[in-house]
Amino acid sequence: MGDTIKIDGADEVRDRLSGIAGRIQNLSPIMKAIGDRIVEQTKQRFESAGPAPDGTEWKAPKSENKKRIRTLTVSGQLKDSIRYQVQGAVLSVGTNKVYAAIHQFGGPDSAIDILPKRKKALNTPFGLFRKIHMPVGAIPARQFLGLSRENSDEIIDIINDAILAEV
Repeated sequence: MGDTIKIDGADEVRDRLSGIAGRIQNLSPIMKAIGDRIVEQTKQRFESAGPAPDGTEWKAPKSENKKRIRTLTVSGQLKDSIRYQVQGAVLSVGTNKVYAAIHQFGGPDSAIDILPKRKKALNTPFGLFRKIHMPVGAIPARQFLGLSRENSDEIIDIINDAILAEV
């Protein structure tokens, strides 16, 4: 998971883990349980079409797409790509999909170039074109990564259960 993006909302979880790190010899099982739970929480956001971790409702898509099941879900690839990785006492959650960032953070007014699949020109109602430059407008942020207050509470419960099991 190349780039790192720090998400607000995990401070309490991080503080709680730091407080017990010296008491528990092996954090790996706790980190894996937390990783599993965060992935599940994130996938649930896709299933319910939001809201973002901070409670902001996801904006509905502007355009119609017959394949769209719900907001941010046409093929399910973004939801299915959510993974976690544990390296020592560091847990990273994210996706390898390059388009994930534009959905997480939004984007400015932009345009895309549509190229034909073959080298032949595109036959459009306006004539033959080798490439069409099409404005797509601003893409609103629809945060799917991060922890809500409820998500943090669930993770703290996992940590507390692990502490009780160790004591």
